[in-house]
Amino acid sequence: MTANGAVASRVYDDLRARIVRWEIAPGETLRESDIAMELDVSRTPVREALQRLRAEGLVAAKGRRGSEVPVWTRQELDDSYRVRANLEAWAARLATERRDNLDLPRLHSLADEMTQRSQEADVDLDRIAELNIEFHQLISTGAGSSRLVQMLSRVVHMPLLYKVFHTFTPAQVTMTLLEHHTILMAIDAGDVEWAEAITKAHILAALSSLMSANEIFEPGPSR
Repeated sequence: MTANGAVASRVYDDLRARIVRWEIAPGETLRESDIAMELDVSRTPVREALQRLRAEGLVAAKGRRGSEVPVWTRQELDDSYRVRANLEAWAARLATERRDNLDLPRLHSLADEMTQRSQEADVDLDRIAELNIEFHQLISTGAGSSRLVQMLSRVVHMPLLYKVFHTFTPAQVTMTLLEHHTILMAIDAGDVEWAEAITKAHILAALSSLMSANEIFEPGPSR
């Protein structure tokens, strides 16, 4: 990797981390010159980093004004999560049928760690979100369908996977993490109908919580 490529990767990592953790909120404008000054780099690696973020759907071009973190409408969020619920439910069904290919020890370890972390005095919701993403990705890849994984990548929006844990009440956090154990019980039992149904319900419960979080639909300030 060239020196410029390394700088571009560093800028990309910095911006991506802030976007997915909602530190740069939907509606915020990202200007190359401002980012370059903030990170003490030239505009070229910033431009390359923003191009990568656009390719992932984390930012959108905004003409001469630079780039913007997309703002969700309620309809877009509802549509996206319902598509995701159906795709992940099908992935769970396939993964259950093909569970010999699943890393079940790792899945159980992830479910246990998320539960343990939720019981700490100072709960790190972002870390739980990271473990949650790995949990769902392991099941999706365990379905053994590259096309299904590709389709999911188009509807799973990383910032929402972090944000949802901040919209949950403590009781909802407990419930959603308990559902991970239930999903694994269904997979362990080889019950494809149960795995499919609980996974779909699990995703739709997250949608319900997100839809009640008004800040998701309110543009942030320009940068």
